[in-house]
Amino acid sequence: MAARIILKERESKPLIDELKKLDGYQGLSHKSRVEIQSTKGVEVIFVDGHPVALRKGEHLIPTLINNEVIATLPKVIVDMGAVPHIVGGADIMAPGIRKVQGSFPVGQLLVVVDEKHGKSLALGRALHDAASISKIGKGKVIQNLHYVGDAAWEIIKVFSKTSRVGT
Repeated sequence: MAARIILKERESKPLIDELKKLDGYQGLSHKSRVEIQSTKGVEVIFVDGHPVALRKGEHLIPTLINNEVIATLPKVIVDMGAVPHIVGGADIMAPGIRKVQGSFPVGQLLVVVDEKHGKSLALGRALHDAASISKIGKGKVIQNLHYVGDAAWEIIKVFSKTSRVGT
């Protein structure tokens, strides 16, 4: 696993500015310590030691443990039969969707939640708007961008284990 790289202020400032344009990141400061850890084509962004986002291609995505930001996103609730596929990296298909919470356009970032426990399984990009997803009976409706068990999750999981020490 690659080591974290601490960004200099001149490198971190544009990244903080980019994050601040997204909902839930307005409280970030240019004085924050920003670190990047890369793995398998994904950069996990740590701000003051916390994994707040990841960059996958051109997408900036909150991490699945960034509850402040996740709470601002529309939700799609899936049946338990879809869970193993989603956490294996599969895109979300229409038949697995039980409920859509919130209104959103095509391209919107969404959180995918299981129906039994209400746990966040993945973050994805809507391939259809909210009204259409509710009516579509088959096919891919959400592109899976970040999920429990992916390469970024493995870095975040290590952080989660070490951050519990002393609590």
